[in-house]
Amino acid sequence: MKALLILLVATAGIVLLASYIGQLWRRKKGIVEEEESNPEPMGDCCGAHEICEVDLLNKMSEEIIYYEDEDLDAYKNFEENDYNDEQIDEFRDVLYSLKEKEIEGWIRSLELRKIEMPSVIKSELVFMLVKH
Repeated sequence: MKALLILLVATAGIVLLASYIGQLWRRKKGIVEEEESNPEPMGDCCGAHEICEVDLLNKMSEEIIYYEDEDLDAYKNFEENDYNDEQIDEFRDVLYSLKEKEIEGWIRSLELRKIEMPSVIKSELVFMLVKH
């Protein structure tokens, strides 16, 4: 059972990483997805749900929002495997202090600040998202 769980988390991590790399590749090649070029709310969103509004604002915004994580700016341009245990714990402290609805915004904030998450944190994040 434990091996199955590890396999599931590893597979989810690989899928997440592959989609992230694909997204970066498309941006570099100038391929823009239709959704990104037309950031209007979907027909299913009535505007009464906080999640719809937050998602729309996060995707449209290029403004950097800090989540009491200014110290992480020191890791700009680090690679995901360059972190030591103490540095990984800094990311972990921020991640586990966030509310569920803030996680996507935090990830976007790190992307805008050019901060690569440690690979261990990416795996934990995938596990948290799959769990819910």
